[in-house]
Amino acid sequence: MRAPLLSSFVAASLVSGLALWAPGCGGDDPSPAPATTSDAGDAGEVEAPADTLVSDSGADVRADVPPPDPFIGCTKDPGPGTVTVPETETGDDPIGGAEKFTMELALQGFPSTATGKLTAAITTQLGIIVCTLDETKAPISVANFVGLARGTRPFYDPSVAKWVARRFYDGLKWHRVIYDFVIQGGDPRGTGSGGPGYDLVKENQIAEPAGTLAMAAGDTPSGSQFYIVVGKGPAPNYNVFGTCALEVASEISMVETTSSDRPKVPIHMQRIDIARCP
Repeated sequence: MRAPLLSSFVAASLVSGLALWAPGCGGDDPSPAPATTSDAGDAGEVEAPADTLVSDSGADVRADVPPPDPFIGCTKDPGPGTVTVPETETGDDPIGGAEKFTMELALQGFPSTATGKLTAAITTQLGIIVCTLDETKAPISVANFVGLARGTRPFYDPSVAKWVARRFYDGLKWHRVIYDFVIQGGDPRGTGSGGPGYDLVKENQIAEPAGTLAMAAGDTPSGSQFYIVVGKGPAPNYNVFGTCALEVASEISMVETTSSDRPKVPIHMQRIDIARCP
């Protein structure tokens, strides 16, 4: 349960040095207890079975105030068009691994003449988080994130038992929120144990100051879960692939949570949009 703000500063000193938890991730830093598929008694929220994708838009608590357009002056995404998912005899990742999914594949349908920095706008009930993506230092992670956001990167959907291509992140929850540490989302199960059916390779694992955008790599689950550092970041054991504005992310980090760090009132990434901005 989220303590009053004064107590949060005390709690922050305990959690700010913890490594971001993901099942199977090692490291010398202590890690929070693994998320489970049941959080009974915390918020009364019923979790989905392990083979179910959880996606809903969430109630927009600021529906009466249209959010500003974060992409003024940018080249906006017209959409990828039709994305064909190759079939495989084994049922494995049809791309053949995260490192084989290129920026060209990720940006299918995006104007090839567009210039500027790849930028993501993560729309939530509390506002829009704008992130600049570093495709030079973390090309695999950025291509993966952009592909999942736009619907060009195939992922495994256990509800239909096949690989599909559609917008992955829209409607997913920020399932792990810790004041002065990180806000984490991108799990289709909403529990901290889900992913897209493949893992990322490691790249650009560097220090993570506030505003860092990063995701786990090398161990299951990786591939889709990402986090934004809102205080002191974890040890440099994760793929850093961008930086984010902190105003809305910090606001999310201060919502009341359960004992397993999930917001009592779910906060969703209602959609993630991509553009190239000056």
